Amino acid sequence: MAQKSEIAVFFTGGTIGMSPVEGKPGVAPGGNFDQLLKQLVPQGKAVSLRPILWSDKPSPHMTPDDMFRLARDIETSLKEPNVIGAIVLHGTDTLVETAYMCDLIIDSDKPIILTGSMRYYSESGYDGIRNLTNSIRACLLPLPPGVGACILMTDRIFAAREAVKVNSLNVDAFESREAGVVGSVAGESVILARRHSTPARRQKISPRAIVEKVALITAYTGMDRSLIDHAKHIGMKGIVLEGFGAGNIPPAVVSGVEDCVRDGIPVVLATRCIEGGVWPIYGYPGGGADLESKGVIACGRLGGPKARIRLMCALGLTSDMDTIRELFAEA
Repeated sequence: MAQKSEIAVFFTGGTIGMSPVEGKPGVAPGGNFDQLLKQLVPQGKAVSLRPILWSDKPSPHMTPDDMFRLARDIETSLKEPNVIGAIVLHGTDTLVETAYMCDLIIDSDKPIILTGSMRYYSESGYDGIRNLTNSIRACLLPLPPGVGACILMTDRIFAAREAVKVNSLNVDAFESREAGVVGSVAGESVILARRHSTPARRQKISPRAIVEKVALITAYTGMDRSLIDHAKHIGMKGIVLEGFGAGNIPPAVVSGVEDCVRDGIPVVLATRCIEGGVWPIYGYPGGGADLESKGVIACGRLGGPKARIRLMCALGLTSDMDTIRELFAEA
């Protein structure tokens, strides 16, 4: 008899499982995973859910190592022939970073959908059940080839490498960086927007372990090199620097960046802008072209948090600056 197909549902925590705590302000993890699953509408007899209580923590408590271990555990589940896809329930604050870690690490063509909720479990208008139900529907589809891990929130599917959280409170909190959505929910159906796209298979960066000591520093007007020096002093193995515009920083920072590159500490340049990415246009001191000529690595359209995840993985493979540069060229 053929083994029944399963979708692995990893619960990591987040608002989707939180409830008010008597005698305390706000909401907190509430152990609601089982109750959440009981409310789901059946999606057919041919597929069952495999609940995996991986953790129950707010997403700001997730560390890069947590994200890495979670990605490995998901990959292990997807290797089982009867597991047709994976869903991850996760807090929305760092959902994009965990999704990108999964996208970078996991080598599988099976659907990987991360979701959560903006409203807590017992709140009016709770969006968790709908997001989870739609994630199951998305797992039952053949997603576009090469799309990788995805985020499903508010009836829309975003590629993990393009998704960004743009609102801290609104239910409609996520958008895609210029590329548009992978698909959207219409009634009880999931409509794919990229069914006919066939992007080249992207290289995975899959080390045995990641290097967590990577700093993310945001540039500000009048900034000097002190934060760069401090990061170096406390033993950071890499730095992601969020510059202005297309990737530009104040001139007083440049000498600190040069010292890091000289000492073999990779500096990756991102931008504070949500869209557009990093382009080496300006040759003045601190301009993107000037920094690139000094050995700084441009991260393209990734954004700072995802560039940090990518650098952690790259450093887990190698400390060679040229190899790391090549790994970012494919981002």
